[in-house]
Amino acid sequence: MTMQIKSIVLYHKDGRVRELNFQLGKLNIITGESCTGKSAIIDIVDYCLGRSTFGVFEGVNRDVVAWYAVFLRIDDADVFCAKPAPKGNAASQSSVFLRIGHELTVPPIDSLVVNSNDTALIQQLSGMLRILPNSSAPEDNQTREPLEATIAHTKFYLFQEQGEIANRAFLFHRQNEQFMLQAIKDTLPYLLGATPEDQLVLVQQERELKRKIRLHERRMQEAASIVSSEFSQGAQLVNEAIAVGLLDKNTDAALPERVMICLKEALQWRRGASQIRSSEVSQLELNIQLDRARAEYNELYDSLIQARTFEFESQNFSEALSEQAGRLRSINIVPPGNGSTNCPLCGSSNVTPEADELRQALHALDVDLAEVQANRPRLFKRVSELESRVTSARQKVQGLQQQLRLVVGAEDDELAQRDADANIARVMGRISLYLESAKELHAESGSENELSSLRTKLSALSEILSRDSIEEEQVSILNRIGSRMTRLAEKLNLELKCPYRLDLKNLTVVADSDRPVQMTRMGSGSNWLGCHLIALLALHQHFVEQKRPVPGFLIIDQPSQVYFPSTIYKQLDGTKESLAEFTGDADISAVSRMFRVLYEFVQELSPNFQIIVTEHANLPEKWYQDSLAELPWRDGLALIPADWL
Repeated sequence: MTMQIKSIVLYHKDGRVRELNFQLGKLNIITGESCTGKSAIIDIVDYCLGRSTFGVFEGVNRDVVAWYAVFLRIDDADVFCAKPAPKGNAASQSSVFLRIGHELTVPPIDSLVVNSNDTALIQQLSGMLRILPNSSAPEDNQTREPLEATIAHTKFYLFQEQGEIANRAFLFHRQNEQFMLQAIKDTLPYLLGATPEDQLVLVQQERELKRKIRLHERRMQEAASIVSSEFSQGAQLVNEAIAVGLLDKNTDAALPERVMICLKEALQWRRGASQIRSSEVSQLELNIQLDRARAEYNELYDSLIQARTFEFESQNFSEALSEQAGRLRSINIVPPGNGSTNCPLCGSSNVTPEADELRQALHALDVDLAEVQANRPRLFKRVSELESRVTSARQKVQGLQQQLRLVVGAEDDELAQRDADANIARVMGRISLYLESAKELHAESGSENELSSLRTKLSALSEILSRDSIEEEQVSILNRIGSRMTRLAEKLNLELKCPYRLDLKNLTVVADSDRPVQMTRMGSGSNWLGCHLIALLALHQHFVEQKRPVPGFLIIDQPSQVYFPSTIYKQLDGTKESLAEFTGDADISAVSRMFRVLYEFVQELSPNFQIIVTEHANLPEKWYQDSLAELPWRDGLALIPADWL
């Protein structure tokens, strides 16, 4: 598992292509004079590996280059990542063209179509490097969010710009920028391998074990409380079962073992056939029938009253007729045909009616009286019929009223029975749930061995994930890295002849001489350069040997500058002849020793590591010349071809 750079590719706006090829698993040196674009290489690679901010120098780069690309080899796969230059005066751009395959070739500009973005590119490359899901866990007193390491966090160890390689104030790329210092501290333990590779999986397993242990402990406590006399839930359910009629009032549940027996008996309860039957006639229908019966009764009663009134009046009329007829019957004592106008009784001449007239009136009264007497039986019959019908109608109304009362009462009883049934069902449900839980709890009560096993597993996991364990592993790794740094310091012939180590707390190099000496307190730029080199090389040796998910390349910009006076270094044009002119003013042996260390280091890790160095100096040794990526950049040779301008 390694990632190295096959080439850097630039596309002119008219479609012309510039390829800067590198050897895989080798030392690659680009040398030449100033202002040829050497220092832009780090920014181009960084930009094409998913950094949205465009840091390439202004000027000819932005004027003529349409696309920037980096051609990568990841294990046995080719990866081509290209990004267009930002439009106008924009300072960032996140669009990406990504192509992955085997034996890829550089595509023409016409085929460069945006098909991804920086976020997806980082995820893709992180996955290809096998950076597993991870998370840095801040200390308890920290408020920052956990940080997941990706390929973006490996760049701290991939690049050393001109202003960084011999800077005594900071060690890693962009370390002096805001938030970067903490990001390095948070992600480096994972990249070193101090944290478990499957940390997130183990954390999830730890959480699951803790959940199971809590569940077992709770169940065992509950199981213990079931057999305890102080356990009240079961007794409470027994009381509820008695209240709703599931158990007899005299049920004895004083002992815990009796509670379970009584509750099981309660679940066996079955209600008999219901004594309440729903009426065949609804309350509404009965109300309608009752209204009709009442109307019929009222109509018959009115008719009866009218008949009785008529009977009473006819009785009075008959009595009046009888009284008048009785008075007139005395006319019969007068002989008929008398013809006298005097009163037939007293003989007075003042009486107006004649006897014949009185006899006629009496006859009329007799006729009327006879007619009244003739109709009286029918009247009596009519009254009797009406009285009978009124009585029947009254009885019907009373019957319907009674039936309605029964129906209303039955419906109330049904509602009461439904409420009672609901209460019974609720209590039986609680009892059933309780018994099921009790069954599980009893089963769990015998699982002390399982609980002990879970606790043992949790203890082992917690030890793996504990901060102390991670710190111990990290200290062990740093000790091994420190040993490599010390050996590299000897090869570079650094001033302090003592053990060197990497200080992760302050992110610097410390030389353990008579007392600890941090890089910031060392003198001479060659010492600062040496500290940067031994730290980065030792880290990459660890990454390669332990197969950590960090790209296998390092790009260094102008490391030999510390060995030359600044004015002289700028005059170097990448030729061997220019270097020979200034041998008296520069430590050429130190420069040669430094490059020889880099050359041998890459050979030691070959083919899994690659170093790319941009320089002004050019050494005459064959191994150095074999390491040149191209002819020295001078006389028109540069990152951007002269004919593009």
